[in-house]
Amino acid sequence: MKKLISLLVVLLAISLTLFGAVSGSGTAKLTAAVGKGFSVDAKADLSYALKIPMLEGEGPLFSGNNLKVKAHVGLSPIAVTGSVDAVLTPIAIAEVSLGGGAGTGWDLSLMKLEGIRLQSGTDLVSDKLGGAYYFGRAGAALQFDTGSVLSGDWLSILVRTYHELNYSGYSNADAGQVWEYETGGGMVNGFNYKGEYVLAYQMPIMVNLVGVQLESFVYNAFDSGHSDFLFDVSGLVNIEVAKNTSVLAVVQFSNYQKDTDDLNKLVLRDAVGFKRVAVIASYSF
Repeated sequence: MKKLISLLVVLLAISLTLFGAVSGSGTAKLTAAVGKGFSVDAKADLSYALKIPMLEGEGPLFSGNNLKVKAHVGLSPIAVTGSVDAVLTPIAIAEVSLGGGAGTGWDLSLMKLEGIRLQSGTDLVSDKLGGAYYFGRAGAALQFDTGSVLSGDWLSILVRTYHELNYSGYSNADAGQVWEYETGGGMVNGFNYKGEYVLAYQMPIMVNLVGVQLESFVYNAFDSGHSDFLFDVSGLVNIEVAKNTSVLAVVQFSNYQKDTDDLNKLVLRDAVGFKRVAVIASYSF
């Protein structure tokens, strides 16, 4: 993890030295969600990105090429997580990214929530502030917006696919020992795969986006006991309530459940069913 962070810092330093016209932007988000059994989730996120022109060329495919270096902090009632990512756009329809982060958690006794749990025998027990959750990731995306080639405010259809290989772990966990971070379900240290597919229609009105997103997962991807192909599918509606301020409504369904009662079967494939409803308020600056 230290090597990954050092690489990102060196990359940023070189970019700032060789390239000018650096611009910055930030986003603050508040998320509230209600899931099955009326479980409630809340989170605040703050991110800031530096955009550095890089590998620019002529024409619409290359004129906007850039490197973005993004810093992010997420805070929930039971955990805090920070991350840094570098995202290179070598051509308008593609992105390549590299990043990583770490976090830790604590207990919220009032709501009987535990930010970090670690396997002890056949149970998961609180390990509050006992160690660090960490992850590293590498990904690539392809994306296309019909609005970039068709003239007209009502002709923007966004298609995007993203694929990521990540390694996540907990510093206090031994090989094969189960841990849980931020009530996300039991995990073991190892590699995981994540895919995202988005199809959305963008409009020049207050409700400026409607779409659908499919997220796919394979846990312990290189292990013989890896999980089945799992997914979340979400309906998306975004509303621009004011300049730089929007509210995204999400209705999500999934085909799995995370079981921490049986530590030999952490992720169980299930019939497709309701997962949660979320509202995400965002402010850009």
